[in-house]
Amino acid sequence: MKANALNRCFNRLLLTLGTSVLLAAPTGGMTQTMPHQSQHQSVGTVNCASSTCHGSIAERTATPVLQNEYTTWLREDPHTQAYAVLKNAQSQRIAKNLGLAQPAHEAKVCLDCHSHNVPASKQGPRFDKSDGINCEACHGPAEKWIKTHVEPKASHAKNIENGLYPTSDPYAAAKLCTSCHVGDSSRPITHQIMGAGHPRISIEVETFMALEPPHYKIDEDWVQRKGAYDAGKIWAMGQFASSANLLELIADPKRNRQGIMPELMMFDCHACHSPMSKKDWSKDLARSPGQARINNSSLIMVQAIVRAAAPQHSSDIGKLVNQLHIASTSPAANFNEVERAANVLHAQLNTVRKVVATVPFTEQVLEKILKDLVNMAANNQYADFAGAEQAYMSISSVANGLARKGNSRIAQTVNSKMDRLLKLLSNDEAYDREAFQSELLALKAAVGA
Repeated sequence: MKANALNRCFNRLLLTLGTSVLLAAPTGGMTQTMPHQSQHQSVGTVNCASSTCHGSIAERTATPVLQNEYTTWLREDPHTQAYAVLKNAQSQRIAKNLGLAQPAHEAKVCLDCHSHNVPASKQGPRFDKSDGINCEACHGPAEKWIKTHVEPKASHAKNIENGLYPTSDPYAAAKLCTSCHVGDSSRPITHQIMGAGHPRISIEVETFMALEPPHYKIDEDWVQRKGAYDAGKIWAMGQFASSANLLELIADPKRNRQGIMPELMMFDCHACHSPMSKKDWSKDLARSPGQARINNSSLIMVQAIVRAAAPQHSSDIGKLVNQLHIASTSPAANFNEVERAANVLHAQLNTVRKVVATVPFTEQVLEKILKDLVNMAANNQYADFAGAEQAYMSISSVANGLARKGNSRIAQTVNSKMDRLLKLLSNDEAYDREAFQSELLALKAAVGA
């Protein structure tokens, strides 16, 4: 439904070729250790490649799985090139600028997101880091589950118990995707890395999943084993995961400093990377001129989610987000207060996220979210490029969810306008907030917001 417009956006955004997860369905919350932190051994992608396992040339119908998953990954998935790009001229220049003792394809800081980078002691004899983001990078080291997952009485729950990563859990999947595409405490992405020449990073989890080459089918068997697939819930959990990663960065004094400067990855890039001649400061960008605003693109989306799915928490979340902005952009701000505000908001969002995870994302909930996302243009909520980018992908994702629920009228109306919005996002350094928000206001009238 949305592939034509979004593929162009996806190709531009997936410059980093970090990790992604290919399956998702709504359940509770993340409890499983992420693949790169597992104590189990990674046996190597080649163990999945047999034509009788997942390496078939064509789909098969005799088993619950397609059996061509490895072939799809190898032939179509950009993540297979994640390691290879570390050998190109741009990566070599980044490594040199960072003063790394090793070339990019050997340096841990690069391999952590461009490969399934596990310790040598956890690498099986057939493991090959040059596979890039391979099967085990998403589905977990297979030492314990590679045999049991093909047993006659195998169950998804048993596989997870043996170390299979629960990619069918929206929040678990989102935490894994964002750990590379945004960065987290286990794989931090710093402003130093970006300053060395790394492309700008961004993600909206449901959009990226939708555009990944599929190696699964959502059929009755899949639903029976893993639960119903809900694109809206995946989108929501992705926004919570991105917000959590941001708040953990801000709240951690070991990560939120870079010499005498704060860790600038917490801020909106274009607060600083904007032409000096562009004199369009707005109070919606910061509390006072000259202050960089925290990149709140995911927090804007989370507030829309809470207003629709858990309205009883909406006021509290809004106040805490506002307090974080005040603490971080006031001329009298100090880091202790910023860290405290981030910790309080993070704890509250974690509680609310668990509430939202139990809420059915019905047609009514999704329609309310969609109209809210469009309505926020009238309040200048998309004052910066990062917020507009998230709004574009989120509106499309929520419309996709509505189409799955049977509301094709609104979905078709939204999709008819997406190309115009995408053109306004074609150049992040030339973002025109008035034009983007005006286009959204036209969409507002079309969807009856």
